[in-house]
Amino acid sequence: MVKKYQRQLDALENRISRSAWQFFRYGFGSKSLHDGRLLSLKVGDGLNYTPTGTSPFLLNRQRTSAIIEFLNYEQDLHYVFDLRGVNHSCIDLFVEKDAYAKSVGDLYIYELTAAGKDGLRLGFLFASGASIVVDFERMVFRKKRVRRRYPVGDMYQ
Repeated sequence: MVKKYQRQLDALENRISRSAWQFFRYGFGSKSLHDGRLLSLKVGDGLNYTPTGTSPFLLNRQRTSAIIEFLNYEQDLHYVFDLRGVNHSCIDLFVEKDAYAKSVGDLYIYELTAAGKDGLRLGFLFASGASIVVDFERMVFRKKRVRRRYPVGDMYQ
């Protein structure tokens, strides 16, 4: 199963940035988002528009986009998936009903696949069963090291 996914991912290498491809192809263990946490999810036609009244929101000229942000388990890497040209999304988020947790919960698995001839699909599945799946045209991937100044154990307080 893993080898099949890797072959499929290899075919996408020229359709995404080098850093994104390396993340999906080689991101295992501490270099992955397994057990990471969803920080934010934004979907809309005007994510880069600020309604100040100084410029119009151009009707029928905007493209739907999505921005999904995660913090890895160790809380020392911040990941941003900026998805452009979104044409479909299926978002099934719900809060865990655990006595301790009141959140979406740990990220279990994620994958990048082809969606049709030119599209891409990014999917996230959480340990709770919650999921995010987005079909899009182009991804801007950012990974930033966070200088954590607290012990890892502090996240459980």
